[in-house]
Amino acid sequence: MADRCDIVTNPFTATLIRIKAHQLCRRTDFSRSDYDDLKQDMLLYLLQKAHLYDSMRGSVEAFVTNAVNTWVGLHLRHRARDKRREGYRAISLEGAFIEHDGQTDPLGTVLGEEDLRRRTLRSSLSSIELIELQDAIQCVLKTLTPSERSLLVHVATHGVASAARQRHVSRRQINKALTQMRTRFMDAGLGDD
Repeated sequence: MADRCDIVTNPFTATLIRIKAHQLCRRTDFSRSDYDDLKQDMLLYLLQKAHLYDSMRGSVEAFVTNAVNTWVGLHLRHRARDKRREGYRAISLEGAFIEHDGQTDPLGTVLGEEDLRRRTLRSSLSSIELIELQDAIQCVLKTLTPSERSLLVHVATHGVASAARQRHVSRRQINKALTQMRTRFMDAGLGDD
């Protein structure tokens, strides 16, 4: 029984629980105020499972790590299930208020069509405008060398750091090449105006 008590009082246990609670609190579905509750729930789970510890099968640290990781996985799965349940209530845009232009308004009245398009990744351009945009992009892409096109695609899919590693150059050189290509797009009227 002394071994089981050592599980809870072990300094490694306190450190691991603190770290895991901090990690969870950094997620968007948790807040800082959940920190103490998370620590307490992990410790309670560890106390419930302490009878399963066998010193002949492994160290206290291994048991605690496995138990805490199991609790985190179960807790996240449980929270996701709660969100899918019928009892989960979404916050109404009319029920949430925001201070806007010096007065408090329902969030639904502040959000506009542009916010919806941005959120759903839809464009406000007409079909003809989209075709014209695609043609303009194709014209600029034809002026790029195959190496520049390859770089552009790599940066778009993997990022600047990955392109720099692949080409064995600095990120600064990649950014310089991107700036030169960007001016061609700007000259074709494809800028941020």
